Amino acid sequence: MSDVLLSVEDVSVDFGSGSPAVSEVSFSLTAGEVLAVVGESGSGKTVTAMSLLGLLPSSASVTGRALLGGRDLYSLSLNELREVRGNEVGMVFQEPMSALNPVLTIGSQIVEAVRVHCSVSRAEARARALELLRLVGLPVERFKAYPHEMSGGQLQRVVIAMAVANEPSLLIADEPTTALDVTVQAEILGLLRDLRDRLGVAILLITHDMGVVADLADRVIVMNAGRVVETGTVRQVFQKPAQPYTRTLLDSVLSLDSRELPARAPAAPVLRLSGVSISYGKFRAVSDVSLEIGRGEVLGLVGESGSGKSSIAAAVTGLVRYSGGITVAGKEVCALRKADRGRIGLVFQDPLSSLNPRATVGRSIAQPLLLHTSLRGAELTAKVDSLLDAVQLSVSLRDRYPHELSGGQRQRVGIARAIALDPDLLIADEPTSALDVTVQARVLDLFRSLQRDLRFACLFISHDLAVVQHLSDRVAILHQGRVVEEGASVFAAPQDPYTQRLLASALTVSV
Repeated sequence: MSDVLLSVEDVSVDFGSGSPAVSEVSFSLTAGEVLAVVGESGSGKTVTAMSLLGLLPSSASVTGRALLGGRDLYSLSLNELREVRGNEVGMVFQEPMSALNPVLTIGSQIVEAVRVHCSVSRAEARARALELLRLVGLPVERFKAYPHEMSGGQLQRVVIAMAVANEPSLLIADEPTTALDVTVQAEILGLLRDLRDRLGVAILLITHDMGVVADLADRVIVMNAGRVVETGTVRQVFQKPAQPYTRTLLDSVLSLDSRELPARAPAAPVLRLSGVSISYGKFRAVSDVSLEIGRGEVLGLVGESGSGKSSIAAAVTGLVRYSGGITVAGKEVCALRKADRGRIGLVFQDPLSSLNPRATVGRSIAQPLLLHTSLRGAELTAKVDSLLDAVQLSVSLRDRYPHELSGGQRQRVGIARAIALDPDLLIADEPTSALDVTVQARVLDLFRSLQRDLRFACLFISHDLAVVQHLSDRVAILHQGRVVEEGASVFAAPQDPYTQRLLASALTVSV
């Protein structure tokens, strides 16, 4: 077809293991079309996309063809690929914190993305950068901010702004809404639709969020173990899946409904926040928040990016200063000794940046055990292996490094590390945001199983309302640093207008 923009033909990728990560993948993408690629972590989705721009490690061997506008991307020199990247093809990476330079301001990085491919003055590039910030819903004041001063959702919007800076003909979006709350997710999807409609941009969408697929994609391909097992329009695949694997993916999707959360008898509080406020200089991120979580209870904390959710988690773990009171098992957090800090487990939002890139998976999981227990040698290895098994990872991954794992696998490593010491309190900051739907279901089952056995209290932070409803006993809605609504009936009978707007923005898989 004359309007085919990208044609991928029999592409295979091997990392030297003898077992290809991608095998004979073929698909095409036309101008203005959105093609979604779905499948479990490790199925080859991201590897296929990264191969198009030459972003795989040197150990990767790629065969086949990828024709963009008639040119085979695999035959281009490094300098020719640099001209393609960001100019003809924009890339939205899965983990924004890892994609941005931590020592440069947001504005300078967007300006650089503009000037690399356009012969414009610095003033013109700055004006374009401010325009892009507004386009993705960020205040222009963020121009001078550094990555560590912004929430995960805000950082994702910065990455999207950089990807579309030069209005490419093809946008590769690798989990573009993973870190975004439902309201911002709706805005970003609207932005992607606008780019498609206004500029005819084709979008290769890699995602595990079936609601995003139903909302944005025209066609979908399903990958499993490095191969395409099913392809078709979104309606065809969602309503009449031809393969059992596709049916398993769809059956694993959690849906949000208006039911009230089951009543639970009060338990002795493990975590108590009393009038907590958190400020960064003159900016107040959290204002007068009071919450309690009992033993064996899950409190879901929901709110938009920048609402203060992660700041509360950081304060509970002693990573930021606060005013007011925070106690864990009756002890004030700011006075906890090293031996007591093992009673708090933490699953970070961004698994790649939270793991030491020079430490193996086994070493990362073993670190809290080395600090707080006497386990060594064979006993330590056995404990690490049992933790890997608990989060559905093969013990063969023990000696691998984080960059050798998929995003979902890295998140499970983070969860294994967090539960290593059987904590009294587990803080889970977007623990399933990087996981595909089938692995997400297993991880949530793991949470329930762990709570049943260990009865730890859990502060569960997430933008996925269906996940929060599925796992939580109570829900607290945070807006601009304040709790506007709390209880077991938040989903059944929301009282605050902000809560009602959140629920109205949630995506479904209906097509």
